[in-house]
Amino acid sequence: MISYALLLGFCVFRPVVLQLRYKDKEDVVRMDQCTFKEVILPAHVTNLQRHQWNLMLVTWKYGGVTMYSFNGESGEHKNNGTRFGLQNLKNEDIQSGDVSLHFLERPPNGEYICETTELSTEGSKTVEMAYKEDERLYMSFPAIITILVLLNVVNICEVIFFWKYFPSKKRSIIGACCCAIIGIFLILAGLSLFQTGNSWNPLEKAGLVVAVCPPLLIFLISDILFGFGCKIEDTRFRIGCLCCCGLQVLFFLIATVGAIMCMQDCPPSITSQIVLIVGILFYTITEIGDIGCCSYYCWLNHKEGCSNQMVNATPNSNNAVECEPLSTKS
Repeated sequence: MISYALLLGFCVFRPVVLQLRYKDKEDVVRMDQCTFKEVILPAHVTNLQRHQWNLMLVTWKYGGVTMYSFNGESGEHKNNGTRFGLQNLKNEDIQSGDVSLHFLERPPNGEYICETTELSTEGSKTVEMAYKEDERLYMSFPAIITILVLLNVVNICEVIFFWKYFPSKKRSIIGACCCAIIGIFLILAGLSLFQTGNSWNPLEKAGLVVAVCPPLLIFLISDILFGFGCKIEDTRFRIGCLCCCGLQVLFFLIATVGAIMCMQDCPPSITSQIVLIVGILFYTITEIGDIGCCSYYCWLNHKEGCSNQMVNATPNSNNAVECEPLSTKS
């Protein structure tokens, strides 16, 4: 009987331990590549009694390891998440009940446990960090990078071709070479910015635009400088250059529209990526056609040169006639 009386007295007269309550018992913070603002793991205590930061203890744990802690008695902040840009809590926020964590960079996925104590009153809350990559973001970007690298190779070949077969047009060739070098540099610079990380942030958007729009325009100016600036008096050559430049203008506009569409959406839609790929792909094909046009012109000159040398050769000559290409007219 005595034991039952003691048990009943303990149940009736035991001290009541208060629990600190939060706005939400559990929270899930969802992120993708399009989240550029700071990451906040929310935790707001609603029933503080004293509202004094020097009477409080705050601890955030991740995977059983303390990531952040605050001791009000000593006023000490221990921050083990600086590599993720974790910011220290402010004393005025702590005493108002706001013990949310602020990250400047994306923290790792998983559950974060917040434990808050005010004197002898304590409470805890679990916040889950859920990061999921959208596969649409980089679906076609490897193809875009490959085409831009191919475009670099084509322009290098074009410059070498012009320098070898049109040595008399030095002024036009120098202008075309300068434009090609600037365009190649812009593509490489844009791709270096474009591959900075795994988020579609403003820096990567700028890298995509720098790698696409200015180089394509500069390569177009380079072809115009050579095709119409060297004053080659050949109708077939001029018609070929005119057709290639016209197509390049068209595909440059298509690629520019595609790049703008990719910048506006996050993640970029499949349609905008297809438009961009079509623009730069056919622009590159047109560049190859431009080299083909110049090659055809050189072949015709070579053929005409052989015909003229054979006509001027003496009938009784036993030596073989060596064909040399005709020099272009200045």
